[in-house]
Amino acid sequence: MANIIAVTRRNVKAYLKEIYGRNYRNNVQEIDGAFVVHQGSATVNISIKPLSKNDCLVNAMAYVVQGAKIGPKILSQLMRWNASNPIGAYGLLFDDTIVFSHSIAGANLDLNEFRHTIRTVAFVADETDDDIRAIAGGFRAVDAQGLMADDTPAKKPAAKKPAAKKAPAKKTAAKKTTVRKSAPKKAAAKKVPARKKK
Repeated sequence: MANIIAVTRRNVKAYLKEIYGRNYRNNVQEIDGAFVVHQGSATVNISIKPLSKNDCLVNAMAYVVQGAKIGPKILSQLMRWNASNPIGAYGLLFDDTIVFSHSIAGANLDLNEFRHTIRTVAFVADETDDDIRAIAGGFRAVDAQGLMADDTPAKKPAAKKPAAKKAPAKKTAAKKTTVRKSAPKKAAAKKVPARKKK
């Protein structure tokens, strides 16, 4: 069992290098025996899982929407899409993240089939995320990852706020001075015409 998984993992890596060529390092990350592939705006996670003594599964999965409100309407829509998809299916993770995935046999892995699996999973995830959000809300996987990455930097601008508050206070004081200087001029101008009329 362990041997077929190791052989399939090597084949997957070789195929990914063939698919992405010089861009392999930019498009593919290896994490704990799995692969994370960046395909357009989608991210496809490729893992190798045991199936039988002489075979395993190569699973390609994309996170589609996180934080959606899971209810009958969205579940019904996902099931209808599953019935019409020739490749892959939607599912829910333990935290209700909506995913799209497809598995193929690993023992006789074919480059063409593998390439189409990655592209199809990425394409479907990218094409349907807005439709899902319109029904159930939530964040696209790309946006949710961006929000998590921005959590730490968001604290830094807070330290600069006191300096920003001082600057408007100086501008206000300058405006008051200008108003005071022009007020006496207007009063003097009104008195001179009044004397000429008398």
